[in-house]
Amino acid sequence: MANTGESEYPTGIPAYPSAPAGNPTQTPSGYTYSNLQQNVQQQPVQMVISRQPQQAAPSDYLAFAICVTICCCLPFGIVGIIKASEAKNRFASGDYDGAKESSKSAKNWSIAGLVAGCIIITLIIIFNIVSTAAAVNNANDYYY
Repeated sequence: MANTGESEYPTGIPAYPSAPAGNPTQTPSGYTYSNLQQNVQQQPVQMVISRQPQQAAPSDYLAFAICVTICCCLPFGIVGIIKASEAKNRFASGDYDGAKESSKSAKNWSIAGLVAGCIIITLIIIFNIVSTAAAVNNANDYYY
């Protein structure tokens, strides 16, 4: 294209047809807003509100699970903490039955961890007593 001073791209704002002076609500496509509103049909609105009686949150046994994790048995305690958190989240989302189930599961895992921890600690104590007694008996053998 020869340099004639004109740009090959159009400049300026495109012109849209203006609304007739008598009807300022007419759109560029020719429909008036009043015609558009007549074509829209309103649907009846029904709102159903069901209220459930307020239920108390089931115990989540989180503190019990944390104590079991720290003091007794780490794996069982971690599962107990996860289940306790799940019980709290399910109750917050409105799933009361699921919250009760998770709460019961958290309690069972925590009790299992407590029992396992007590058994392990008892076995360690017994092993230490037996090994100390054996060491004392063997130590007497080495004196002349």
